[in-house]
Amino acid sequence: MLVYLTLIDEESNRTKFEQLYLEYRQTMFYVASSILRDEHLAEDAVHKAFIKIIDHLEKINEIKCHKTKGFLVIIVKNISTNMYNKRKKENVVPIGEISNFSNQALAFDEKLLEDYEYSNLVKKILKLPPNYSNILMLKYGHGYSDDEIANILDISKVNVRKRAERAKKVLMEHLIVEGSEIDE
Repeated sequence: MLVYLTLIDEESNRTKFEQLYLEYRQTMFYVASSILRDEHLAEDAVHKAFIKIIDHLEKINEIKCHKTKGFLVIIVKNISTNMYNKRKKENVVPIGEISNFSNQALAFDEKLLEDYEYSNLVKKILKLPPNYSNILMLKYGHGYSDDEIANILDISKVNVRKRAERAKKVLMEHLIVEGSEIDE
C-alpha cells in the first residue's frame, strides 16, 4: 500500500485511499478472480485498478456506500475483462467461455423503461454482459459523462457511445421478451 500512497499528494486523499483499499481490496480481488480465474492475474488487475482509482479520488465522497463500491467494482471488472480478452487473443480459449452478444437492432423505448421499477431495472442491467452493464451503470446510475466514462474505462468516447447504444438495445430486447412472457 505504501507504493500507492507515495503517488498521492494530499494527506486527506491518502487517508481516503487507505480506507478504500482496506474496505474493498478483497471484493475487488474476488471480482477479478472470477473473471480471470488466475490468482496472480487477479492481483495484477486489482493493482492496476487501484492506480486508476488514484486518478479519480475526487469523485469519491463516501467510503462505505453502494455507489463507491459499484464504481470500484466497475473499474476492476473492466481492467480484468481487458486482461482476459488480451489473454484470449494470445491463447486458444474453449468455446464455452466465449460470450455471444445480440446485435439485433431494437428501438430504444423510453415508455417501456418508465414502466419498470428502478430496482428491477438495475437488476436487469446487471445481468447484461459487463461491457454493457458497466457503461449503463456509470452513465445513468452514477451520472458520469461520456468523457469521464471513456477516461475511467480507458476507451474512446466513440466507443462509450456505441456501447451505450448497444447496451440499450440488448436491455430493451430483454425487457420486451420478459413483457411478452408475462402477457402470455
